[in-house]
Amino acid sequence: MLALSRPSEVIAAPDHGRRWIELGREWLVQKQRQGKYAGRNGYEVARVLGRTAVIAPHGPERTTEEDLFVLLSRLCPGAAPKTVRAYLGIWGSFLSWCGNWVVQESRIRERFPNRATRTPVVPPEDRDRILTAAVGQERIVTALLGVGRRRVELIRSRVEDFHLDRVPPDYGVREKGGHGEVSAVFPLPARLRSELAWYLPLRATWSSTCLSDSGHLLCRRDGGRLVGVSSAYADRLLHSAERRAGTALWPAHAFRRGVATMLRARGADWEDVSNVLGHRSPETTRLYVEPLVRRSRTASALELLELRVGGV
Repeated sequence: MLALSRPSEVIAAPDHGRRWIELGREWLVQKQRQGKYAGRNGYEVARVLGRTAVIAPHGPERTTEEDLFVLLSRLCPGAAPKTVRAYLGIWGSFLSWCGNWVVQESRIRERFPNRATRTPVVPPEDRDRILTAAVGQERIVTALLGVGRRRVELIRSRVEDFHLDRVPPDYGVREKGGHGEVSAVFPLPARLRSELAWYLPLRATWSSTCLSDSGHLLCRRDGGRLVGVSSAYADRLLHSAERRAGTALWPAHAFRRGVATMLRARGADWEDVSNVLGHRSPETTRLYVEPLVRRSRTASALELLELRVGGV
């Protein structure tokens, strides 16, 4: 188990600081049992909480937004936004485990945008061109991304999750955080249903010529076996379709953002967009999508300043 602080720091910590150490140790052990914060990441988390315990104005349960700014000014003065967000991420996870949602409710992380991180959004015209240009398994990848599915959900999908014979047709999604099991069911959109109609019989033919079959929707041959594919393999299929379409090489998650912003721009309410994305609440969706929509509107507004040659 990782120590949260050195003995000298424990002595220096005030009484409420020792509360950070005691609860932090319990929280970290629980996280590591779940396979999180292992190795180097675990040591970094332990270091952050140990340093926090020494200077924290209050115990974890009573920490306020003002306290967070005090901690940031002491522990990472002048740090890059990415570093600040990393600290806030650790505190947010730990404090919410303690029943204190101050990091999430104050939305303090939004005040430190990570400018180095791009959030590309596939525009509707590029999405349509890529869907049209895709061939083979590329068509399945782009069709699933085109309805807002995550890349991990593509990779985990199995043939048994798709039900074209039901009325109405639907499909199960093995969502992030669902431990690889189907955790949500969605109606099958017409485009995806059409792609599956030709692909599933073809895949069944491949399966019949193999010694074993993992059952994954996206698959490849590995000797005499039919096995699932990696994230890198799925990315290669996507980028192949994008090159064929002549568009930018959009990352997989850019399609999810594109679906969210497109739905919102075309009048879908937050609850509908949330349902499509599989978020837990419309508020989560709003926090995720609203900055993207705002950025798109700003770009459109700036285009109005461009000169129109031959215009009035």
